[in-house]
Amino acid sequence: MTITQFENGDSLTLAVEGIIDSTTAPDFEKEMLAAGGKTKNLVVNFAKVDFISSAGLRVLLLSQKKMAAAAGKMTLVNVSEDVREVFELTGFVNVLDIA
Repeated sequence: MTITQFENGDSLTLAVEGIIDSTTAPDFEKEMLAAGGKTKNLVVNFAKVDFISSAGLRVLLLSQKKMAAAAGKMTLVNVSEDVREVFELTGFVNVLDIA
C-alpha cells in the first residue's frame, strides 16, 4: 500500500493505492490521523484501492470520529464497486461520506 498526499486549497487529499488489510492498516492509520491533524477537510481517494478488510474499516471509523470531533469533514472519493459493496454490507455507507 502506498499513500500520496496532495494539498488543494483548504483541503488535503490522500491518494491510497493497494490493499488495506491487517498488515497495512497500522500505516494507514498513522497517515490518516496525521492528515486529519493538518486539515479540517480530508479527502481520501480510493481509486486504486482494491480491497479493504475489517482492520481498514476500523481505521476509517476512527478517522471519521476524530474529524467530526474536531469539526472537520472526511470524504471518500472514487470508491470502486468492490470496495463500495464492502461499505454497503457493513453499513459504513451510513457512517462515511462517500462521494
